[in-house]
Amino acid sequence: MPTPPLPHDPPPQAPSKPGNDECCHSGCTFCILEMYQEDLAAYEEALKAWQQRQQAAAAPAPQGVRKARKRA
Repeated sequence: MPTPPLPHDPPPQAPSKPGNDECCHSGCTFCILEMYQEDLAAYEEALKAWQQRQQAAAAPAPQGVRKARKRA
């Protein structure tokens, strides 16, 4: 069962995909499709980091190692 997200650490939000009619196809320096791909890559990295934080928070705290007792 998945654990609920930490309340102070919301998941990153995916960028909005541009519509088919938002690119003018004229080779702009700041093409909306290229900017979307960059934003998507940054989102995927942030999502992986967030998932790792969530897993670490959900993992049980390590307990001290007990030494074996000697038998008399």
